Amino acid sequence: MKLQEKDAAEEVLLKQGEAVSDETSEKAEKKEIKARKKADKKIKRKFRAKKMRKVVAVILAIMLFTFSLQTGSVSGKEEPFIAMEGEFRCDWFGESLIYPYTYSDSYFERNAYEYNHELALYALGVSMASFNSFDTSKPDEHVRKMLNECGYEVETFAYETAGYDEIALAVGRKDIELNGKKTTLIVATVRSGNYGMEWGGNLRIGTGSEHEGFKISKDKVMHYFNEYFEDFVPYGEVKLLVAAYSRGSSIGNLFSAELIDGSYVETLDGAEDNISKASLKKENIYSYFYEIPQCTSDPAAGDELYHNIFNIVNPNDYFAMFVMDIYDFTCYGRKLYLPSVSRCENYDEFYEAACEEFESFMSRMGKNPNKCFYSEEDSVSCEAIFNYIFHALATDVMLSREYYAENLEKPMVYFAGQYMGKNKSIGELLGSFGVIAAASVKGIAPSNADVIDSDGFVAYISDELKASGTCEELTDEETERLFEILDKIIKLIYDNYESATVIFTQFNTALNVHQPYVQLTWMRLLSEEQMLEINSDIDAPLRLNCYRVALDKGSKGKIDFEYSTPDGKVEWSSADESVATIDGDGIIEAKAKGETVLQAVLYDAQGNEITKTDVPVKIL
Repeated sequence: MKLQEKDAAEEVLLKQGEAVSDETSEKAEKKEIKARKKADKKIKRKFRAKKMRKVVAVILAIMLFTFSLQTGSVSGKEEPFIAMEGEFRCDWFGESLIYPYTYSDSYFERNAYEYNHELALYALGVSMASFNSFDTSKPDEHVRKMLNECGYEVETFAYETAGYDEIALAVGRKDIELNGKKTTLIVATVRSGNYGMEWGGNLRIGTGSEHEGFKISKDKVMHYFNEYFEDFVPYGEVKLLVAAYSRGSSIGNLFSAELIDGSYVETLDGAEDNISKASLKKENIYSYFYEIPQCTSDPAAGDELYHNIFNIVNPNDYFAMFVMDIYDFTCYGRKLYLPSVSRCENYDEFYEAACEEFESFMSRMGKNPNKCFYSEEDSVSCEAIFNYIFHALATDVMLSREYYAENLEKPMVYFAGQYMGKNKSIGELLGSFGVIAAASVKGIAPSNADVIDSDGFVAYISDELKASGTCEELTDEETERLFEILDKIIKLIYDNYESATVIFTQFNTALNVHQPYVQLTWMRLLSEEQMLEINSDIDAPLRLNCYRVALDKGSKGKIDFEYSTPDGKVEWSSADESVATIDGDGIIEAKAKGETVLQAVLYDAQGNEITKTDVPVKIL
């Protein structure tokens, strides 16, 4: 009872008592007690009514909160508490398939420098939806639909373009309340598949600090992105997700790095800086890329500044081995590897579960797979052998980055753009290779590697290629350069017959490991904890891409390694060189059947040992 109310009641009773002067003191006392009880009841009724109003208010608040979760807030901004489920379509290599996805605004609650597996899985879906649609009148329809379903307003750039160095961009915007703060979410995805002649730009390496073809396309993406912000007014703090796959991921990687370090202003080259209107903070730039070809030789690419860039790759994917690390190429940010024999002690369990997930995927889409996405046995040695083959391509075929850029780049860009980009039919492609077969029928083809150097043979093949009409855009000299590459590849196979044989017998792995649905299968299977456990060495001073190796006798493999120590040095050794040897570049030669242990030791500039790692090797 409140003191003021009690005092007032007592005063009333006192006055009533004084007015009844004729009554006896006993009657007056009884009347006073009765009046006091009446006042007490009145006060209690007021208290109970007030308490009931509070209870009703709480109940109404709970009902209103529950209703808002189902229908959205009064302002129309979607609450970031409930995950939604949907489907997206990806058109790829003749098949238009539908995949499930899950999305929640809450994915953006965490700091961008913290790996978020749910956001990574969603970003992969957006990347796949960014592929050109088979409907050429609506090439951006799949990414638009997916982002629209998640509440984003979408704008796209250059989806109708075609050419060796072209690129397209899709950008979505959504204004929400996140943790009680006004927030603008932006999703930017670089076109990542089904793009035709852009394949040619993948082989335009150049001689600068960045892959030239990817840089040209990155510059275009940056200008598209800047154009998007021309009339931009943020609702609140801006958070940006950048997602891409394969070629698109390399372009996206360079794009994200410039947004993070602020060097994008140089790329704008005098154009008005509209991007600055977003006031992007590096901890609000979420970057997830998949099966990324290496795109920069910047020595600062691995610095902590770029650790909000996550590059997720399959260790067996040969696309991620280009451009070769022997040319000092890498990518900005951190690499996270999917499960493989070389990194997981319990890979058998992962693989079995992945096959079940893959078959479930295919069955759901009306497909009945008669084989798994790639062989478990293939992945034992495929990774190390591919590492070696790409190393040999860099040294024996391309000779050097400078030689390749000056002499071989143009015909290779043409070849990739025309054939891999499907501008030329498969029949024309086989016709080109048929020229070599024709040379063999005529008895001109060499029977050993030495004769391949014959000027007459090279000239004959060059003339035939030119006459076939499949190299009409190339000069005579460029056509000869194209054959020079084929010539060197033939020699490479001849000199590495055992390794080449393994690759050919594992052709299923080579073909399928880069397929986007393989990455999606692994990502859906894994939890965040499992991904981080597999990549527990992500911040280690010495990182290897192979922690176990199996090779056939007579073949060669390579262990790629990286370290963060300035002016550091890695020395390799083999416990039994009669079984296998390894050189300073990590190249393994399988000498005899058996088992041994390879050891990598990292030293600092003064020769002090920092760390060492053992790699068990089995020669079959």
